[in-house]
Amino acid sequence: MMHQLPPEIFSAIVSYATSQRDLLALSHTSKAFQRAAEPRIYESMILRDAQSAFIGCHALLARDAFRGPYVKRMVIYQDPRRVNARNNLAAAPLQFWLAIQHALTKTINLETLYIHDPTLSHSWILDDQSLKFQLREATLQMPWDSHMVSFLHTQKKLLALAVIDAHYDGPVYPLSPSALPILDTFNGPVLVLPELLGCPLKRIQMTAEQETASLIPTIVADLGKIMKSLRSLNIVGLPEELVLETVHLVSNAVFASNLRYLGVLPFPIAIRQWHRLYRCLMKLPALNMIALDVGTLDPPPNEHFQRIILLELRTVCPKLQQVVFWFASHRFHWFPRDGHWIFNHQTARVQSHDNLWRC
Repeated sequence: MMHQLPPEIFSAIVSYATSQRDLLALSHTSKAFQRAAEPRIYESMILRDAQSAFIGCHALLARDAFRGPYVKRMVIYQDPRRVNARNNLAAAPLQFWLAIQHALTKTINLETLYIHDPTLSHSWILDDQSLKFQLREATLQMPWDSHMVSFLHTQKKLLALAVIDAHYDGPVYPLSPSALPILDTFNGPVLVLPELLGCPLKRIQMTAEQETASLIPTIVADLGKIMKSLRSLNIVGLPEELVLETVHLVSNAVFASNLRYLGVLPFPIAIRQWHRLYRCLMKLPALNMIALDVGTLDPPPNEHFQRIILLELRTVCPKLQQVVFWFASHRFHWFPRDGHWIFNHQTARVQSHDNLWRC
């Protein structure tokens, strides 16, 4: 009798499934349930190694790729727990990346894309005029090169972009000032950020290496002249000797009056310079959250010491509602509750992977 039921009944039953496992189980019970479940099964594809990515792409391409339009989110990365000769993305042949490219041409409704390319040599898969999707969010662990730039020029609806690679001594691949017209969130290397100065960015995390850290004040100065919309600025790898110069530039930027998040500031600078830092912070009236790296302190700062710094910061920044202290891989996140400041301590954290700056 089940095969006589209208498709709406099967879709209604499928809507109660709460996990991917339940959806897969339903899809195996009958053809009708398979048709009803597949749009949700393929809506978000999390492919954790080369083998699962190849199988997933083959499923998308089967039967004239009718499943392609179901996909709205695709994640392809190498799970370190699943590395072997068959599953390793770093050893995947050319045919594998061609299959990924072909599958992407069929995902016309894709909104979120995360691709991890361990070899940083396959950005060409994005440089294809057959790609029709318009992403809202992209995390592309691929090199910033001509292929990447060509692809980004096609993305008019992109709101958030994360990239990881820019060669310090390599050629410059400029992005047109009119590209990415609504991009408001960027996470990536210091060297890439200047290519995005024409975007209406609101949230920025830039990561500096030893070779590029000296460029931070120059880039912050450029941001300070034009980026009126900026609300959050997080700098990973800011050297202690550049803290005062950088914060001074921030305090005099066009976005100073509206900045709500600032980090990660190495602390302490020399005690005699604290008052200069505080003077700069006083020019940030909307500052709601600040992140400090106290990793140079020995012994590690205890709760009492953190509370003293917190209260001093609250004196100069009365709107502060969150203060974060970093010590190595430890994060102490302070916030008020019921009239008292409390903290949440988390371990095994990485500054560059933290998302508080996106709030």
